[in-house]
Order: sequence, then C-alpha cells, then structure tokens
Amino acid sequence: MEQDAKRLLLKRLDVCLKVHADMLDADNIGAIYELQDLAELHYYLKVEHEFTPAEVEALLEFQDPLDVARWCKEDNTHTHSFPICELLKEINAYERFTKADPVPSFSDKYAELMRALTKNLYAYREELMSCDKQAILGRTEETAAVMAAYRYMQDMCSPNEKEVDYLLRYDNPLKLIADHWPDSAVTSGEAVLCGVMEEIDSPPEERAQSLKSIRERLQHAAKEVKDRPASEKANRSADIR
Repeated sequence: MEQDAKRLLLKRLDVCLKVHADMLDADNIGAIYELQDLAELHYYLKVEHEFTPAEVEALLEFQDPLDVARWCKEDNTHTHSFPICELLKEINAYERFTKADPVPSFSDKYAELMRALTKNLYAYREELMSCDKQAILGRTEETAAVMAAYRYMQDMCSPNEKEVDYLLRYDNPLKLIADHWPDSAVTSGEAVLCGVMEEIDSPPEERAQSLKSIRERLQHAAKEVKDRPASEKANRSADIR
C-alpha cells in the first residue's frame, strides 16, 4: 500500500511539472528560471529523496504537491536533510495551499463502473437499433458476447479495487470485456476478466497483439469443457460437492 501511494505521488509530481511547463510565459525570463528550479526539484524528489510514508501521505493532500515542496525547499534551513513534514508545518502549508480533491472510496468507484457498464449497454442497443436486419444478424455473436459480459459483471463478478481502477480507465469498459469473450457460451467469466487484467501493465502496442491469443486460449478452454465426456463432468461435479 505504501508503494502504491508513493507511485501515485510520483505520477502527481510528473503531472504538476507538465502543467507548470504548459503555463510558462516564454517571454518572461523569471518564469523560465522558476520552471528550471521546479524541474530540478522534481528530479530530486523522484530520484534522490528518500520519502517517508508520512511525507508521501502529507504531499498527496495537496492539489499541487510539487509547488508545495518548492515552498518547503525555500524555507528549509537544514543543511543535510529535507524534512518535508516538519517544513509543511513551518510554512503553514495546510492553510496556504489548495487541498486535493478527496480520493473516492472503493464503493464509489464500483458504483461508477456499474453505471458505465449500463451506459455502454444502452449505447450499444441504440447502435443496433439503427442497423438493418441483415446487419443485426451479422452481429449476433458480438451481441451475445456483450450481453454475457454485462450479465457477468452485474450479477456474478466481485472485482477488486485494482480491477475496478483499470476498467474505469476506459470510456467503454463493456466493450473491452466483451472483446475478450469467447465465441462459445460455455466459458468462465473469471477467466475472461483474468484475460483482461493480463494487459494491465502491458504497453498499448502489445495489447492489440495479445488480444487474439487471449481469446484463442479462452475459446480452447471452453471447447475442452464442451467436448469433455459426460461421465467426466459428472465425476468432477461430485468431487466439487
């Protein structure tokens, strides 16, 4: 959890530096020097500073942690250290600087995902309604995958926070899941979601390449279940019970 918070802070520092760069007045020499100072501080914080958990938590409370850290540096009288928490109090940071928006709870994010899936489904239905009968017939497998994915996510799936956060990155998470759904009705929703989550740390260019292989593996697994002798299925069911 501490490492997740630190990664979030480092990403926030990146965003803050980019915002300051975008706002730079190129005709103002002072502003250019100020941006240079911010860039040096950004490098120090990301590469050299050894954050304590308390410092990470404190800086994440602010909308612009890089700017807050800059003011801490301005008032730092410690020669060989940069005690951020102590300096935040010295510069009265909690009263001077804008606080960040509160982080949504897991239940809030889960509700947002469910709303997004429903919105995606309604949009898909409206798109189908605009098609002629021949086009609709040509999309029966796609429609079946969309409906199966929606039912699974609404009625049977219990995603963890990492999965919810990942799916919320997309404007159409329902399509993302449906695109992984095998062409067979015999499948495991858990396996599909695992296939989706395999991409969480992969670069975008690798995702398109892996999508086909993921679907092929899922289809192969579904075919094995479908083709398994009835006696074997019965024995496995008895073992589970």
